[in-house]
Amino acid sequence: MERAGHASRESGFTILEMLAALTLMALCSTVVLVAFGQSAHSLSMVAQSDRLTHAAMSVMDEHTSEPLTPGHQQGSLGEGIEWQLNVARQPTHPGQPRMFRLDLIVTQAQREARFSTLKLQPAIEKAHL
Repeated sequence: MERAGHASRESGFTILEMLAALTLMALCSTVVLVAFGQSAHSLSMVAQSDRLTHAAMSVMDEHTSEPLTPGHQQGSLGEGIEWQLNVARQPTHPGQPRMFRLDLIVTQAQREARFSTLKLQPAIEKAHL
């Protein structure tokens, strides 16, 4: 039996339970948003690194298709990508293929990538008179 003036208690969530649930939801969503932000930043860094790697491959392909000569060259590929190539002849014995060390630096804004490789070219034969 109910007393007069007192309503029956209905089942449901109290305001304290609602606040606890909202706090927990806000905390979880913050963690998820931070994780998404970090992954987006990582993807951006990977994309920029890929651009520099492709630029380096282009420069290396362009400059190794012809006979190499020791020296320093630099240029620009557009989109703010700058490059510097240093070609140095490595010591070899006479009659052996010539070996060159290529050191390439590719930059875009604040990012810099360095690449090095060795290339062999046939030995230069002297013409007989």
